[in-house]
Order: sequence, then C-alpha cells, then structure tokens
Amino acid sequence: MTTSGFTSVRGGQRNRLIDWLVPDQSLAGLRYLSRAQLRFRVTRFWKRMFSPRQAIASILSIAFMALYLVAGLTLLSRREANDPEQLRLWLSGGMVLYALYHTVKHLWSKPSPEPDAVTWTDADRLWLGGGPVSRRTMVLREAMSSIPSSLAKTALLGVVLWRDAEFLPLLLAGVCLALIALELIRRVITHGIDALRPRERRLGCAISLVVGLAMVVQLGIQIWQSTPPGSDPVIYVLSAMSEVGNYAGSTAIQTMAFALLPAASVASAEPWGVFGSLPSVVSLAFMTLVAIAVICVLAETLVRVDAWSAKRRIETERRRLRLMESNVASDRSLTVEFLSRPTQVTRIQRFGDWLAKCLPDRHRGMSGLVVRQLQCVRRYLPNVIVSFAIPMALSLSPLLTDQTTKQWVFVIGGIALSSLLLAPPALQIDFRRDLKRMFLVRSLPLGNVAMCVGMLSVPVAITVLFQWSTLALGAWFATPSTWQTVWLFLALPSLAVVTFAVENALFLAFPHHVHAQGIAMVIRAKITFLWKGLMLAIAPIGLITYVMFCERVLPTFWVGPAAFGGTLLAVWSTAAFAGWVLVRCWRRFDPLIDTPPE
Repeated sequence: MTTSGFTSVRGGQRNRLIDWLVPDQSLAGLRYLSRAQLRFRVTRFWKRMFSPRQAIASILSIAFMALYLVAGLTLLSRREANDPEQLRLWLSGGMVLYALYHTVKHLWSKPSPEPDAVTWTDADRLWLGGGPVSRRTMVLREAMSSIPSSLAKTALLGVVLWRDAEFLPLLLAGVCLALIALELIRRVITHGIDALRPRERRLGCAISLVVGLAMVVQLGIQIWQSTPPGSDPVIYVLSAMSEVGNYAGSTAIQTMAFALLPAASVASAEPWGVFGSLPSVVSLAFMTLVAIAVICVLAETLVRVDAWSAKRRIETERRRLRLMESNVASDRSLTVEFLSRPTQVTRIQRFGDWLAKCLPDRHRGMSGLVVRQLQCVRRYLPNVIVSFAIPMALSLSPLLTDQTTKQWVFVIGGIALSSLLLAPPALQIDFRRDLKRMFLVRSLPLGNVAMCVGMLSVPVAITVLFQWSTLALGAWFATPSTWQTVWLFLALPSLAVVTFAVENALFLAFPHHVHAQGIAMVIRAKITFLWKGLMLAIAPIGLITYVMFCERVLPTFWVGPAAFGGTLLAVWSTAAFAGWVLVRCWRRFDPLIDTPPE
C-alpha cells in the first residue's frame, strides 16, 4: 500500500493506459461510483436551476451568460481579426508564462505535510478504499476531472476569439486540447516540486528569484524604451501588454511550449510544414491526432512523476525518522528535559489574551478566531508578502511617468483594483477556508455579528495595511492635496470591508469546496469578476455625481464639508450594508443542508 485506499499494482493485471480506458471487473466499484456521481451532479444542477433557495444564483448565471454572448456577438464582431500566427504564439506562449508563474508560486509556497496527487472524498473511501484499484487509475481519474472546466473555459474563450478563427470548430478543439495539456503540465510541475528535498527546494527558490527578477527587469526596460517619453500611464499599460505578447512569442518561450504547439497550431488552423504536401483537411486532422498524442504522453508522464514523487517522499521521511532516532539515542536526557519544559507562550497568543481582556464578555471568543488567523498568516507569511508586494509595485509604477495628476489617479485605481481582485484570493483565511469545519464553527459561543467580525478582522486589517502603505508612498511622491489624502485614508478601508463581506456572503449563499472544478465554478468566477468590474465603474461615477450636486445646490462654504462627509457616509453605508448581508447569510447557513458533497 502506497497510500490509504489503493494499491500500487493490481494483482494479475498489467499497468497500462488500456487498463484505465477499458477497465476490467476489478474496477466495478469505480465505474459504479463515476456513474452515480455523474447522475447526482446532473440531477442536482437541474434541481438548483428551479429551486427557490438557489433562484438568485440561477438568475445571475443565466443573465451573465446572456450578456456575455450578446457582447461577444456584437462588440467583439467589430474589431479587426488578428493574424493566425499571432493567435498561435499568444496561445502557446501565454500558457507557458502561466506555467512559469505556477512553478515559482509553488516553489515559494510552504510544502504540504502530506502532498498527494489524489484527493479522496468520503464517497471514494467508501466505495474504493482498500479495493484493487491501481495508483495510475486514480491519478489519471483525478487529472481528467479538469475536463469539464476546460470545456467551460473553451466555450467562454470561443466567444472572445471567434473573430480570429479560420474555422470555429478547429479553434474550439485546439483551445480545449491546449487547456487539458496545460492542466497536465501544471500537475507534473506540482508533483515534481513536492518531491524536492529542503536543500533542493531552497536552491530552486534562489534560481527562480534570480531568473524572475531578470525577466521583470528586461521586460521593464523594453517597456520603457518602446514608450515615448512623457506618455500617459495608459500608453505604458498598452506598451506593457504589447511587450508581454512579444515576450510570449519569443524563441525561448516558444521552445518551452513544445507540448502546446500542436494544439495551438490546430486552433490557428496552421499545420506544420511537415504536412505541407498533404491536403489542408488531412494535415489538420494529423495535427489534431498529434495534439491528442501529446496529451496521452503527458498523462503517462504524470503517472511516472507521481510514482517517483511518492518514492522520494517516503525516502525523505525515513531519513528524517532515522535522524530523530539517532538524536534521541545520543542525548536522551536532553530530550527528556526539553519535553518536560512548559510550552512557551508566543507573541500571537499574548496578543490574543490582551484582545480578550479588551472585548466585552460576550464577544471574547472573537480573540480565538483572530489568534487562529494570525497563526495561519505567520505560517504563510512569505506568500502573503509576495502577494501584496507585486500589487504595490504595480500600483506605484505610474509614478515613473511625468504627468503628476494622472499619476495620482492611476495609483488610486491600482490600489482599488488590487483590493478588489488580488486581496481575496491571497487571504482566504475566513469562512471560505472552513467549509469542512462549519459544524465546529457553528458550535462556538459567539453571536452572528461577532462571528462575522472575527472572521473578517485579520484579512481586512492586512488589506487596509496594504492600502495605507501604498497610499502613503504615492502621496509622498505625487504630493496631492491634504484633504484628498485624508479622505482616501478614511474611505479605502470601506472597500476592503465590502470586498471580503461580499466574497464571504456569496460563499455562504452558494458554498463550494476549495479545489472544486467544473462549469459552475467557471461561471461563479466570471460573475464575481463582473460585480467587481461594475463596482469599480459605478462607485466613482456615483461619488463624482454627488460632489457635482453639492457644488450646484449648496453655498460655496458648505460644499467641501458636505462633499467630504457625504461621500464618507455613502461608502461606509455601503460597507455596513455588505456586512449586514454577510450576517444574514451566516444566520441562514445550515451546514447540514448547504454543504455540497465532494
């Protein structure tokens, strides 16, 4: 047994892909479970579409898909079609850049204590636990679970790229094959990094840091040289997008994209020169077969890398156990003395004790939530710092231009955009992380308001710290008016409250597991992005309209105080309303009914 639930080799059976594609009688439990899960998901999706409890989600999903389709057929149809070669380079090179980003992110993330290629659900353990199911079957089953989400992403990308397609079915097929190949590459990278020993991982982090900084500096120099001096920040943004596209199409990146080139060639309807003597239809059919063959090779590579990763992790664990045994044997008295010492109280625990004394008696339980979240932040502190350092640098980058007024506007826009889009995925230390512990969270002796405040306190505080730090640096260089700076310091925290309150309210209303995939997750992500975009567009218009109304109606002496206080009241009233919605969603949440099955 390599991992709980399945054996490494099936007795009397050959470990080949055909065993997974054409299963024998030993996989009867897996076949039954797959059919039951498919029927259950289809039935659940159909019932949710007509359920009053999920009516809002159904209406939002249908409205979003309708608007997305209308925009794709009207607005996007007016733009000029891109060159097929550019589409091919963007598709292959862009996915390589994402794979490089994922590699750096996983290298710098804290290693999981039990990394595994297979996520076991309760149903899997019930029907497959201890059964004669090969490891390769479970790894491939887990990897192929990304196909539904790849199909959904393909449909959404097809609406955007249909204007560039030589033949739409080929575009959809190529994009789908490229997404499946990218998912397999991502899993291969993840399992390979998980097998690294601590010294090897530190070396990989150092190499990634040097290479990443070199790439960023090179890209920054190219953007600076390709943009005319004194241009608006928007021109710099457009130049950055153009340079990233050129970088994705460079020889080095395209060389690393060898596994994605067949699918990208199918999407752009440009077969390789090797098939130049064949008819176009036949050559594209051969390219499609090559792309499918690449996916099969990547699947086999994933199986072998998973086996190698599991073997190395076992060897590393054995080496650690032998080292611990030798240390205990060499100095047993010191070990006994160390174990007999009282546990040292950390600074976070002292802060929790101080916070508990400051809070009323009925709300002292909030200190436990805060301490738990701070300990989680301390564990993942490098990830949190990197996740906010990059948005800070991007938000302050307009200060490099020569136009003072537009510098300040773009700095504020960068802070708002980072708070809305980048802070929630970087700080998932609230309700979104505790779906499997909701029965325990529900049992805590805290009221609904205290529970929601305690859950949002740390992520909101970290986001506000990012906002104020970036704003202080921007104000120091751009030197805006004092009242404007004070207003931003007081108003921007409300954006953090609104962001995390709405994110958690949506999660409690329509919960999902952390690693869930599928069409519903893709639609959920698009709807979340849509409401954030609408908020970024509507909020400034509303505030400016109110200020203009004050200038027309009120005397000159009262315009400043009325605009200052009224706008602050408006943004914090919105934050209070978002908090009320969150409290209502938490009060309504029933772990027994609302927790979705895995």
